Amino acid sequence: MNLLAIDTATEACSVALWCDGKVHCQRVMEPRGHSARVLPMVEAVLDEAGIARSSLDVIACDRGPGSFTGIRIGVGVAQGIAMGLDRPVVGVSSLLALAELCGKEAVLPAIDARMGQVYWALLCQDKAAPTGWTCRQPEQVSDPDSVVALALRAVGVGSGWDRYPDVLSRCSGDWIALRFPDATAIASIAVREIAAVGIEKSGSAAPVYLRDRVTD
Repeated sequence: MNLLAIDTATEACSVALWCDGKVHCQRVMEPRGHSARVLPMVEAVLDEAGIARSSLDVIACDRGPGSFTGIRIGVGVAQGIAMGLDRPVVGVSSLLALAELCGKEAVLPAIDARMGQVYWALLCQDKAAPTGWTCRQPEQVSDPDSVVALALRAVGVGSGWDRYPDVLSRCSGDWIALRFPDATAIASIAVREIAAVGIEKSGSAAPVYLRDRVTD
């Protein structure tokens, strides 16, 4: 299977191509340049792998939560490529991608939502789950003071922790700085989920904002 993954939901912009287990990836940190960067990055990973767009089987994307503009760019590009090729699109949570990058049993990912709030969830590894993860606390947006870790030894990760380390450290004493969702994690989760339940039952690519007010 050839799966193209796109992540533009936060300050980081990345594209990954999963080709039967081998991954080609492009990354850049340019918060305001995703729209100009993402398509050349797609072409770069395709060239690196030596395959044409027509050889893609599935397109995956980060469906949020995160930057409203970033989510729209990534989902829009993924849907545009998929429509042109008549291929399916699979959406993956940005918080799930952050947890995947940690490689820990329990993870409390939090993304800075601006306006004094964070997007967060409490996730635990679960080999029986299609994505490899289960939610102990569902995706939500709240003040940092309202984040709850359920007394688990969860590792913190994400820009929410970078922004509010003192407050969120009440939930977990261990956290990883300067990490953002990444297309390689999106690809890994999408491939795992497709293998478990099939493309038709895999995650929707509909954008997830968690709140209605624009913060970009």
